[in-house]
Amino acid sequence: MKCPFCDTEMLAGYLNCGTMIWSERKHKVSMLPGLKEKYALHLEAPLLHPHYIESHICPKCKKLILDASDYENNL
Repeated sequence: MKCPFCDTEMLAGYLNCGTMIWSERKHKVSMLPGLKEKYALHLEAPLLHPHYIESHICPKCKKLILDASDYENNL
């Protein structure tokens, strides 16, 4: 896959994670969205199991691309 930002060949790999959300604001304590918060992605797995998302990273500009279409979102 070519990087859409700098056209360098991207490296395939995995973003290893637990529970995370993508949000329009910073979360200091909880990984749950607020009642009025618009958020896009809620990525989670059971506590005792490793979780990963297939992704591509550009070794030149350090941009990360992942496919989160299988995860809960509200958009």
